[in-house]
Amino acid sequence: MALKLHHLNASRSQRLVWLVEEMGIDCEIVHYQRHPETNLAPPELLDIHPMGKSPLLEDDDVVIAETGAIAEYLLAKHDPDHKLHPRSDSPDFPRYLEWVHSAEGAPFLPGLFGFYLLRSELTDIPLAHAMAAEAAKAAAHIEAHLAKHDYFAGDSFTAADCLMGFQIQNTALRAGALPPATQAWLERVQARPAYKKMLEIGV
Repeated sequence: MALKLHHLNASRSQRLVWLVEEMGIDCEIVHYQRHPETNLAPPELLDIHPMGKSPLLEDDDVVIAETGAIAEYLLAKHDPDHKLHPRSDSPDFPRYLEWVHSAEGAPFLPGLFGFYLLRSELTDIPLAHAMAAEAAKAAAHIEAHLAKHDYFAGDSFTAADCLMGFQIQNTALRAGALPPATQAWLERVQARPAYKKMLEIGV
C-alpha cells in the first residue's frame, strides 16, 4: 500500500501532515504552491480530484478528499490501538467526535467568511459584523472548553487537536493574542516533535 498526501502550502492540509507525523506512518507528501497572484491551488490537482482542492489522499487506487474524511480513513486503518482517537465506549469519544467535526463546522465557518470578506474589502457590512460576532462566540466556546481540559478530547492529545490546530493558529495570527487557556493549549501542541516536523516539511 502506497499512501500519498497532496499538500498545498498555506492551507488546511497542514493538519494532515501533522497527523501523519503523529501517527508515524509511511506517507509520501506531495507539495503544491498557490498561484502568487490569485492565491489559488494549481490546476494539477484537478487531475487527481474533480474539485482540484487540497488535501487529497491517494491510497493505491483510492482517492479521498476532505480533511475530516481523510483523518478518519487514516485513523481507521493505521491507529488500531486508538492512540490518537478514543474508542467508541470511551467517555472522551463524544468530545472527540464533536471537535473533529467542529474543525470544519460552526466554530470554523465565521473565520472563513471573515477571510473572504476581508479580501473583498467588505468589512463594514452587516454580514461582516455578524461573522465577527460568531467568531467571537466560537473563540469563547473554545476557551471555556480548554479551561477545563488540556486537549480537545479531554486529558490526552488526539487527532482532534491536529484538526483544530489550523483554526487556532490562524486566530492567533489575525488577533495577535489568544485567551489564556487557548494559548496554553497552543504552546503544548507546538512543543510536540510531530508539530515541529510538520513545520520542517512545510506549511
